[in-house]
Amino acid sequence: MMWDYGYGAWWMWIPSVLIPLLIVAGIVVAIVLAVRATRSGGQTPGGPGQVEPDSARRILEDRLARGEITPDQFRELIETLESGRHR
Repeated sequence: MMWDYGYGAWWMWIPSVLIPLLIVAGIVVAIVLAVRATRSGGQTPGGPGQVEPDSARRILEDRLARGEITPDQFRELIETLESGRHR
């Protein structure tokens, strides 16, 4: 009786090559996704350069706190912002 010592399983090298390649590819994909997540962390979902809707109000509040504008100017500018958003 012949047992084919190793000659009948010629295809066994395929999993031993593919499994490490899949592991390395998974690690690369995880690194790429992590880098993309950290780069876009400070941006809004609208994309780069998009301004949050309330950032204009915060800017006006900061200018009022620094004394660059008066409370009357602040109220007028807030009304202008809100009327522009409701269009």
